[in-house]
Amino acid sequence: MTTHLWVLAVALAVTAIFDWRSVLRGDVLVERVTKPLVVLLLMGLATSLYWEGHALDSPRLLPVLVALGFSLVGDVALLHATEARFLVGLGAFLLAHVAYVLAIVETGGPDGFPWWLLAAVPALLLLHARVGRAIVRGASPDRGPVLAYQLALSALVLVAAWHGDWLVLLGAVVFAASDAVLGHDRFVRERRWAPLTVVVSYHVAQTLIVVGLFR
Repeated sequence: MTTHLWVLAVALAVTAIFDWRSVLRGDVLVERVTKPLVVLLLMGLATSLYWEGHALDSPRLLPVLVALGFSLVGDVALLHATEARFLVGLGAFLLAHVAYVLAIVETGGPDGFPWWLLAAVPALLLLHARVGRAIVRGASPDRGPVLAYQLALSALVLVAAWHGDWLVLLGAVVFAASDAVLGHDRFVRERRWAPLTVVVSYHVAQTLIVVGLFR
């Protein structure tokens, strides 16, 4: 691991911690700076990992940067999540998931049977039954966009399970859990611990996917 990768990794970790602290303290001004900066640093990390450790089975850099770019748009939109901005953020993250799916598909699947699918399919069905349906019902009149988003996120988890890389799959699963908490907190029942849980798990998920794709 080269020096500038270490610098990027440390900068990413420190910025993420400051962002989590701002969410915990309700410091909106700091969050407006640190939240987008985390994704920008992830873009830098992805670029560095791609050029330094480029392997034949790694995806192109473009779809990953596109996914992070849409994530950046979503983060900015959700900083002050009015109804219109929430839908913009929802659409941006849906497109981010599509871009991640394209990146994962480019890496090819495992040589044998993708055994992770046997766990991913029932887990997603259980998540939808226990949490997803309540979110969709509570999202009226935005049920359509919310359901479409859930399907895109489920596709990301399934493609990651088919891909067979445990780190990418773990990132996709953490992403699904993070958004389940976010959706339940917004549309079903608010919880004091939800905002911090969402931002921490979201950053962990994005980092796991990026590192898993280019490690």
